[in-house]
Amino acid sequence: MKTIVRPHPLKDIILEFDDSKEQPDYEKEALARYYEAHDVVWDLKQRLEYLAKGLVTVQQQTLESTREALRLDQSLASVEDSLGLSDDKKPLEKDTEFTGEVSGVFADLEKHNLVVQALYAQIDEMTQRYNDEIDRIDPTDEHLEHWPVHGRYFGIFDEVYPRYEELSINIVSLDDDEQEFLELYGELYEMYRRNLDFAEEVFASYQGLVELVEPIYKRAAIALSAVPKKTGGLGS
Repeated sequence: MKTIVRPHPLKDIILEFDDSKEQPDYEKEALARYYEAHDVVWDLKQRLEYLAKGLVTVQQQTLESTREALRLDQSLASVEDSLGLSDDKKPLEKDTEFTGEVSGVFADLEKHNLVVQALYAQIDEMTQRYNDEIDRIDPTDEHLEHWPVHGRYFGIFDEVYPRYEELSINIVSLDDDEQEFLELYGELYEMYRRNLDFAEEVFASYQGLVELVEPIYKRAAIALSAVPKKTGGLGS
């Protein structure tokens, strides 16, 4: 028996062959599909890892922006109060001077708005990648038993194993290698499901942020228009 190691980024493919036997065509075809299956699953792994990394980044930034929005909401309320925009408050006189602190609130709101806009670009990319995974469903894969990888890459050797006496490949080594492949895929399948669930959670969090900040930005525009003298904040 001769051991042949075929390096692959997913996992090395380690198989034993009997050099005294000629490889049947059906064995060659099955092995070619098995090697291709490693490429397909490796591609899936890379996509999932990229998606997961991007989602974590967006989640963290969304949380930070939400916290900052809540802080700015309180600061803006104080500015509105000082401008007489709150209930039972009289408008300020036109010559009223503004402090740097008030100007800073408008500047912070403008900066926050830019951050949320930049975050949208990341959300848009993650949404496209999420949709791409959903759209990869192959209509020729009738049962989708092994989705997100096509069923053609599973059960490759079901018709090969019974003909072990004709094979050049050692079926024990083949079975060991195939089981390792299936275990790796099983882990990726769970990662796939977690990623899609996590993506929906992240998208919902971002939508919640947008719903939170939109009225804050509108109030900020109204407050700024009521400022007696221009400051270095929003709309300046």
